[in-house]
Amino acid sequence: MLQSVIPVTNNVFAMNHFADMNHHQLIGWLLDAATKQEQHPYHSTNTPDWVAGPVRFREHAAALSQKEEAAKYKDILAMKERDLERTAILESIHFNASYIIMRARHENDESLLQNVGHELKEKTKRTHASTSVTRLPLKVTAKRGDQPGSMVLTIERDPGAGVYEVQYCKGAPTSEQSWQPLGNFKKVRIFVPDLERSGWYYFRVRSHGDNETSPWSAPVDIIVG
Repeated sequence: MLQSVIPVTNNVFAMNHFADMNHHQLIGWLLDAATKQEQHPYHSTNTPDWVAGPVRFREHAAALSQKEEAAKYKDILAMKERDLERTAILESIHFNASYIIMRARHENDESLLQNVGHELKEKTKRTHASTSVTRLPLKVTAKRGDQPGSMVLTIERDPGAGVYEVQYCKGAPTSEQSWQPLGNFKKVRIFVPDLERSGWYYFRVRSHGDNETSPWSAPVDIIVG
C-alpha cells in the first residue's frame, strides 16, 4: 500500500536542503514550486485555501525579497523581520509537503508527489524498481465527472506499473477491433473530458512496467451525463 512507501515527510521529500539555501535561492524555489503546483492537473484544483500553496508561496517570495532589501543596510529591526519571514517560509514549505503526501495517500496515487517542486528522496524513486506488474486484471471504476460530457476513471494501483494503458469503445465492444486507445497514464485517477453526452462508453485498462504487461481489466461501462 502507498502508506508503506511514504510514511512521513522526511522519508519522501528531500527537506534538509532548505535550511542551507540563501535568500535568493529560497525565493527562486518558492516561485518555481508555485508555478508547478498551479499547473499540476490535480493540485491546481484540489488544494484548499487554508493550505500553504502557490498563493502563499508567492506572498512569501515577495515579502522575503522586500525584507532582504531592507536588511542589506544592517538595520537590526529589518534583519529580524527578514529572519522571521524566513522561519515562516520554512514552516509553510513543510506544511505544503505534508499536505501533498496526505493527499497522495488519500487518493492512493503516487503521481501526486511528482512535479510539485519538492524533490523525491532517492529511495522513494527506487521503490518500484524491481516490482513486477500484477498477474491479475486490475479493478476499474467509472463515474460521471463534474462537467458536462466528462467522466472519471479510477484504477486499482499496481505497484509494478510504470504507466496504465487505457482503451475505450463507444457502445458495447463486439471484437478487439472495437477498442480505441485513450492513452498511457501514470496516475490512477483519470479525468476524461469531451465525450458525447448521453453516449454509452466502455473502458478497459492494463498496466505496463519492466517489460511486463498485466491482463486487460474487465470492461467498465458508463452513460455520460
